[in-house]
Amino acid sequence: MKKHHYGLWIIGVVVLLLIIGGGFFLTKGQAAQSAATTKTIKIATAGTIFPNAYKQNNKLTGYDVEVANAAAKTQGYTVKYVTTDFDGIFGQLDAGRVDTIANDIGATAQRKEKYLFSTPYNNETTNIAVRKNASYQQLKDLEGKTVATSGAGNNFITSLQKYDPKINIKVFETRDQAIQALKTGRVEGLLYSRGTLSAIAKYQHLDWRVVKGNAASALVAFPFKNSQEGKKTQEIFNRGLKKIKSNGQLDKISTKYFGYAITNVISKSGGK
Repeated sequence: MKKHHYGLWIIGVVVLLLIIGGGFFLTKGQAAQSAATTKTIKIATAGTIFPNAYKQNNKLTGYDVEVANAAAKTQGYTVKYVTTDFDGIFGQLDAGRVDTIANDIGATAQRKEKYLFSTPYNNETTNIAVRKNASYQQLKDLEGKTVATSGAGNNFITSLQKYDPKINIKVFETRDQAIQALKTGRVEGLLYSRGTLSAIAKYQHLDWRVVKGNAASALVAFPFKNSQEGKKTQEIFNRGLKKIKSNGQLDKISTKYFGYAITNVISKSGGK
């Protein structure tokens, strides 16, 4: 009788171990399957350009970042960011370390010779902001006046010089210095993109307005390697961008950062 009970006890322990072990291996199997189905897109950014991609409280944020996150999410992907100096940002893409770039990248004709691009999600125009009570209404009204910007040789300087060389440009080392120049009246305007100017005025509560007219315009999009893998990622982003445009999420993000809906701005510029 004792042997019978002892045998039943051993069988019970074995069964219990099998149940626990089976559950353990099932959990491991489920975890492995979940890990295998996790889809991640790697994106490079300098993380230093407000309001497109910058760090706030040590967290990466900005218009381009939120657009990339939203577009990827609609297709079931998560995003992992790789921060790098802008000078080497395309090198990250060329080497296959990242799948694309989120850093206010203009889809220029020269870049299109080498890279694939998503449908545009921004239209970067070259504009000038002035104090709200200033008399200037259009770019031409600033002929003979001085406007501030930062970074010698930036695209906005080149664009404005081509558009109207009679407008003087004072280049400061940093953006904050250029902003202060307009705040203190040392210059008559501030030269950047419309989105950047609107964001600066919004976030710093400045009584400024952007005068009418653009010196230049460039559609902004996500670039990809011209390869099979690049084409696959391009399609993922195009589907995602189409989704967030149609459901109003893109306009919601642009209004958050720029203070205006971007969809109509893109459409008027020829972007889809």
